[in-house]
This record gives sequence, C-alpha cells and structure tokens, in this order.
Amino acid sequence: MLRRSYLALLGTIILSLVLYFALPAGPSLRLRSLVTQLFSPVLSMSTAFQRWWDASRQEVQSRTALLQQNHQLREQLALQMQERLRLTELEDENRRLRDMAGFRQAVGPRLKPARITGRDPSNWWKTIILDIGSSDGVTENCAVVTTAGLVGKTVAVTGGTSRVQLIVDPNCKVSALVQETRSPGIVEGVFEGLGGEPGCRMDFIGRDAKVFAKYTVITSGLGGVFPKGIRIGTLEPAALNESGLYKSARIKPAVDLNRLEEVFVICR
Repeated sequence: MLRRSYLALLGTIILSLVLYFALPAGPSLRLRSLVTQLFSPVLSMSTAFQRWWDASRQEVQSRTALLQQNHQLREQLALQMQERLRLTELEDENRRLRDMAGFRQAVGPRLKPARITGRDPSNWWKTIILDIGSSDGVTENCAVVTTAGLVGKTVAVTGGTSRVQLIVDPNCKVSALVQETRSPGIVEGVFEGLGGEPGCRMDFIGRDAKVFAKYTVITSGLGGVFPKGIRIGTLEPAALNESGLYKSARIKPAVDLNRLEEVFVICR
C-alpha cells in the first residue's frame, strides 16, 4: 500500500514536469505559479529548519569551545597553585637554613646540621631520628638544639643515624638556671597522657628563690652534656608549686617540638 502511494506521488511529479515543459508559455506560467503556491510552505519550513539547524550547530560549537577553554583555565590554575605552594615551601626552607647558617657561624664549628627523618609512633613526643651519625662525628649524649633553643640529646647512634631523646620525655633530666635570678634547678619532661600537652617542669627550685611567670630557663652547663646558656623555655603563669624545701614550676618549651624539620647536633 505504501509502495503504491510512493509510485502515485512519483507519477504526479513526472506528469507535472511533462505538462510544465509541454504547455505553451501562458499555461506554463500559471502552472509554475500554482506549483510555487503549493510548495511555498514546504520551502519556507525547509529554509527555517536550515537556519535553526545552523544556529544550533553554531551554539553547540560555541559551548564546546567554552568548555574546552574552561578546562584549560582550570588546569592552568591548578598548576599555578602547585607552583605557588612549592615556592612557599622553598622560601620557608631557605629562611630556616639562613637562620641555621647564621646560628652555626655564631656558635662554632662543632654544630652539625641534621634533618629529622622519623619519629617512633609509640613514642611520638619522646624521640626523633636524625640523618647523621657516628660517621659525621656524632656520639651519644650530644646536645641537640635549634636556633630557638634546646631540643634534647642523642641516646643511640649508628653510622648514619641518631636517635634523640626530647626534653619532654620524663626520663630526660637537664641541669638548669632561671636566667633572671640565677636560681638553679632540674628540668625534666612531663607527659600527662594522650589528653594532655607534653611539656617540662623545673624541680628543686629553692623555697626562697624569686621566680615569676615568663622568666626564662636556660641550661646551667653542669653535668657535661648540655653546654651552658641554651634556652629551654619560659615559666608558665600560675605554675609555681611549693613542697617542703623546694618549689617546682611548669615550663613552656622554647622549641615547637611537633614541627621540627631541621636541628643542630653539638658534637664533642
């Protein structure tokens, strides 16, 4: 049935063409006008559809170009952010190294610079690992410092590494002085468990000693491990306790031990 309809339509078109060319000029013009009127809506719709299609294709191409441009800009922004972070890290490292170089020049050639390469997870606040050892002149019981103050001492040394006991370890004992009053005492680490913040405490301060919050505590040089005059920290407010013949006071360490990256070992 559908095939017959197509054949009928094709026959009509062929017949129209034959009549168009066979008729005289007058009837031919009228037939042309009639055909034009009949197919004018179809031609108009075809033209409109073609315009819509071209406009849609251009819009799609424009959107695709914008998406590609947006993707490229995002990639460029990500790369710039990565580069900025890298430059910031390099600036921070250069600043720390400049401070260390100046500190080493002021103190002397016994200072050996080192990087922190590890921490024991079970003793996070007690020990750190350095990337230098006996082959670099490091021995046990060498003081470890930064430009800010005392870090601890070496307790185990291999050819290329050193384990450092931090001053907040309760097993670390340091002979100390209150700088402003020259009152002596012993500084040891204080660790109150996971809920508390590690710190230090100065014990055996004379009962009559005049010590106040914010006073500075330094190494006394007694005992032969820690050279004299290294900053340990400051006395904390409302941290003085009296017990018998002595006082004790909580100390805030001068060095942020949780953010260490580079240190000095004072070799003997």
